[in-house]
Amino acid sequence: MVRRRIQRPRRLAPPEGADPALLSTDLERWAGERVARGGRETALLGRVQSLRLGADGRHLEARVRDAGPAPYRVEVEVVQGLLASRCTCPFDWGPVCKHAVAAIEALRFPRFAPPIVAAGKRGARRGGRTARGRGRIVTPAPLPEGTLLPGGGDWAPSRDDRIAEARAEEIAARKKRARRERAAIRRVSGKGGPPRFLVQGREAGAPYTVVLRGAKADLPSCTCLDFAKSELTLCKHIERVRGWFSRKRKRLPHRVASVWWKPREWPLGAPDPLREVRIDLVGAEAGGEIARAFDPDGWLRLGPDPGDGPEDARAAVETARAFASDRGLVFDLDPAVAKRIRDAEEARARAGRLAAAARGGEAWEAVVPELGMRLHAYQEDGVEFLARRGRAFLADDMGLGKTVQAVAAALLLRRTAGAARALVVCPASLKHQWKAEIARTCGESALLLDGDRAERVETYRGWREGFLVLNYELVLRDLDAIRAAAPDLVILDEAQRIKNWETKTAKAVKRLESEHAFILTGTPLENRLAELHSLVEFLHPRALGPRWRLLPLHVVADPTGRVLAYEGLDLLRARLAGFFVRRERREVLDQLPPRIDNTFWTEMTPAQWRPYRREAARVAALLAKNRPLKASEVRVLLQALTGMRILCNSLGQYAWDRTSRRLGEERAATKEDLKAIQSPKLEEFARVLEDLLEQSGSKVVVFSQWERMLRLAHFVAGDLLGRRGERAEIFHGGLDSGSRERILGAFRSEQDLRVLFSTDAGGLGLNLQDAASIVVHLEVPWNPAVLEQRIGRVHRLGQSRSVQVLHFVTRGAIEERVRGVIEAKRALFEGLLVDEADRVDFDPDRQASFLEKVRSLIGDEPAGRGR
Repeated sequence: MVRRRIQRPRRLAPPEGADPALLSTDLERWAGERVARGGRETALLGRVQSLRLGADGRHLEARVRDAGPAPYRVEVEVVQGLLASRCTCPFDWGPVCKHAVAAIEALRFPRFAPPIVAAGKRGARRGGRTARGRGRIVTPAPLPEGTLLPGGGDWAPSRDDRIAEARAEEIAARKKRARRERAAIRRVSGKGGPPRFLVQGREAGAPYTVVLRGAKADLPSCTCLDFAKSELTLCKHIERVRGWFSRKRKRLPHRVASVWWKPREWPLGAPDPLREVRIDLVGAEAGGEIARAFDPDGWLRLGPDPGDGPEDARAAVETARAFASDRGLVFDLDPAVAKRIRDAEEARARAGRLAAAARGGEAWEAVVPELGMRLHAYQEDGVEFLARRGRAFLADDMGLGKTVQAVAAALLLRRTAGAARALVVCPASLKHQWKAEIARTCGESALLLDGDRAERVETYRGWREGFLVLNYELVLRDLDAIRAAAPDLVILDEAQRIKNWETKTAKAVKRLESEHAFILTGTPLENRLAELHSLVEFLHPRALGPRWRLLPLHVVADPTGRVLAYEGLDLLRARLAGFFVRRERREVLDQLPPRIDNTFWTEMTPAQWRPYRREAARVAALLAKNRPLKASEVRVLLQALTGMRILCNSLGQYAWDRTSRRLGEERAATKEDLKAIQSPKLEEFARVLEDLLEQSGSKVVVFSQWERMLRLAHFVAGDLLGRRGERAEIFHGGLDSGSRERILGAFRSEQDLRVLFSTDAGGLGLNLQDAASIVVHLEVPWNPAVLEQRIGRVHRLGQSRSVQVLHFVTRGAIEERVRGVIEAKRALFEGLLVDEADRVDFDPDRQASFLEKVRSLIGDEPAGRGR
């Protein structure tokens, strides 16, 4: 029989500082018995999703979920000792509603941690599992006990609780992988030292060496990358060895002095690997010279001059060696210690070499004045920053000349640090532009990677110096050949391509090894902090700490996971400061012509509304399930949303199979064609384009997410262009490099090529300021960064004319709402990189979950339009 004991839950106290009226008013007298009872039930069911108490303690705000599609917003205020409430619910409750009562109940009686049911010895659980045959665990996991009102703000787990919970999840995940993978283990003789094991892993670098140090074999280390980066002093290989070793006869050493490397948690600063060197003794006490070389906790002591760190570490190792010899101890020296000392020596030598790149020095005077253009002052600052750091992140706003700065810095590194081979990785559409920019900046001819595998391998083998330019996809295909070529400098342009660390391309790029590296992107952060972490990881794997701790450290969320705020952004900026620089276009606006934005609102025809309502009904049916959606349902939801956005553009784009036959006839659109395409937006675009082309010499770049929309726009504008004796081209990601170069060259040089229709492949890194001065957006993109990237192709340094930006938006449909939603996505980016705020609080609309945001996007359109 399984015996169970129940640990009583700990009830949390109401927050201090709340007005007595909020805590003691008789709710039945205030709201009535029926409403009060309903409010208590609502609170007990956990439907109060967020709670905010004003700094004065008299104002309470809450979000309470009920039967509606979105939570209701409730406000309760103490006025002259009495309670007054407001709520967005539509129900006629009288002066007070049950949602207001629920908010007060949640304030008075915060939700406690649920009971923890623990089995007796016979049914003890290991790692969250019951013994085989004992049945399922149905008791919910306990919520974090500590809650707080940060700054008198939202109820949420504290930072320490968030980190503790994330740490527990990471440890549990590694234990689970160790049990599942069951890697082969072989014990290696330790010759009287700590037990050593070889563990066969699945990753490159296996087998890994696991060592169990300490009198109880409780101080583990592993040579795998996860142990080095996670700051957990744990990995799946260690867990595998622990489980295996626990079932074997123990042969633990009795007298050992271990000097080893143990990664520590660095929540408030960048890691210093030398300060992670420590000593642990078995069978002896520290004293004398050991106490002077290592602190009482066993960590290496370093002197006041950081430059002396390698010498201090080497001296401490020799002190420990002599100590072990004098006392008859086995001396165990971790190879990772020697590597960290060598790394520190190389970093010191590198810093000495790079100091020669300073402005005004011999190398600077030999390189910068000889460039093919005169740099702006801020560009000189950027060049010096890149060249003196060696591994740096240039996040200048679009149009400020990141390419030129990177090329100049590469030339300085060539002169000061011998970095002869510079590898440039960029989107395929930018390879020829990089070649042209390098030629314009320094007169060199860069090598472009194209052709079949054999030709590319020969290029890598014959590469001895200069710039080699290739696209991200080739890194994945040619990784081994690129690593064999051993570049001295790797430059990642439009580096947001590796923002998702789980993609194969990102993992391949992060396996590129070079002494120096630059990251270039105008959008280092688009939506999530994890994107920034993935980019920084390429330069300095531990600069922002382990990935698992980043979000708990900086993201304030309610128990449902909804983001309420980002905090501790000062700390994040401090950890970036040594290698990250960003300048905004507004800092150099005096050198840029003005930008004028205009919006053209269009309608949809009844023929567009009919399928639009069907797609919206599919979305509404999924949202009505009032439960988390399955993966297949999420795919259906996204497909329906995409269909709604496409229908805002054109029925012809939605029903492409019928429409494409008309486009294949290579003729100007007729009235019958326009009737079949059903797109007031495109008809308005054609009328506006005629006015734009009347401006002498002006060229137009037209952007859309969809190539099909661009083909329709080209078709609709064909009659206008034909009458004027002018033409247009379509630029998209499916073009080969030769076609891309031909189209862009013609757009810059040929007067009759007035319009360039481009997908977002043309919104990355292309410089069109010398050709165009008008940007047209045929729809609103989901991501505000994409919008700015498009505009930045034309509104950038070198532009001599004022820039017109035109937005075409369909009124009363999802597109109009998307335009409002994208402003919320700017909050984190602006707070971290522009406004330099330490905390960014989100308003209730920004706190909405994904499904709630979808509900807000579709509104009541299925029933209310196009009848």
